Amino acid sequence: MRNIKKIGRVILSFLLMFVVVALIGVIFMKQILMNASDLNQQLEDSSYYTQIEESLSAKFKTLSLETSIPEEIFVEAAMDQHGLQQLARTNNEQVLNYLIDPDATYATTTARSLFEEPVTAYVENYAAGHNQPFDDSLQAQTVAVIDEATAIVGSHTMLFNLDNVISFPQFQTFRKMLQTVLAYFYLVPLTFFLIAVALVGLSRRLPHRSLIWIGSGLVSGSAFVIIPAIVALSLKIPQRITVSTDYINTALRTLAMHYTTLLLVAGAMVFFLGTACLVGYNLISKAKRAAYWQNRDYATEMEQY
Repeated sequence: MRNIKKIGRVILSFLLMFVVVALIGVIFMKQILMNASDLNQQLEDSSYYTQIEESLSAKFKTLSLETSIPEEIFVEAAMDQHGLQQLARTNNEQVLNYLIDPDATYATTTARSLFEEPVTAYVENYAAGHNQPFDDSLQAQTVAVIDEATAIVGSHTMLFNLDNVISFPQFQTFRKMLQTVLAYFYLVPLTFFLIAVALVGLSRRLPHRSLIWIGSGLVSGSAFVIIPAIVALSLKIPQRITVSTDYINTALRTLAMHYTTLLLVAGAMVFFLGTACLVGYNLISKAKRAAYWQNRDYATEMEQY
C-alpha cells in the first residue's frame, strides 16, 4: 500500500507539471493575448502610430500624383492621430471579439466619411472653376478616389486583416478550438486544485509532505515557460522579427517583446511559489524532527528519574 501511494504521488506530481504549463497558458491567453485593451495600449506606447502617419503621407503623395488632387486634401482629412488611433483600436477590438465570440460577425470600421466631403468639395470647385459639369462620369471618378483613399487608411489601421483567411475551413476550426479553450478554461485551475488535494490526501498522516510534490510540480512546470522565454530574450528573437512594412514590423516586435516578458514574469512567479513550497516543506520537516528529538530526550530523562 505504501508503494502504491508513492507511485500515486509521483504520477500526480508529473501530471501537475503539465497542468501548471496549461494553467499559465490559458490565463495568459485569456487575460493578455485576447485582451484588446492590452494590445492597444502596447501599440500606443510604441512608435506604431507615428510610422503609420509617415507611411500614409507617402501613399497620399502617390495618390495625389495619380489623381491631380492636392496631397493636402488627403492629409488634412486623415492625419488626425487621435482619429487614426480610435479607428485602429476599434478594428483590433472587432477582430479579437470575432475570434473569441461565436456569435460575432467579422466587420471592420472604415474611414470613408473622412474623405467624402473634402474630396467631393475640391472636385466640384475644380470643375466649376474650369467650366466642367460635375456629371455622372466625374462623380464616378470622385467616388473611385474616395474609395482608394479609404482603402489606404483601412490597410494602415487594420493590424490583423482576416479577409484573406476567414473563408478557410482551417481558420474557422482554429477559431472554434480557441473559443472552446476560453469557454472551458476553468477546468485547468480546477484540475490543478484536485491534483493538489489528492497529493495532500495521499500524505494525510504527514500533510506537509505534499508540499514537496506540489512544489516540484510547480518548479518543473515553470521551467517549461521560463527557459523558452529566457532563450528568446537572450537571443533577441522578438527584435529579429522582420516584415516589409515598417509600422507592422514595429507592432509585431513590440507585442512579441511584451508577451515574452510577461510569460517570463508569470513563469518566475510560479517558480518562486514552487520554491516556497519546497522551503516550507524543509522548514516544517526540520521543526518536526527537532520536536521529535526534544520529546525523545525529555522522555529519556524522565525514565532516568
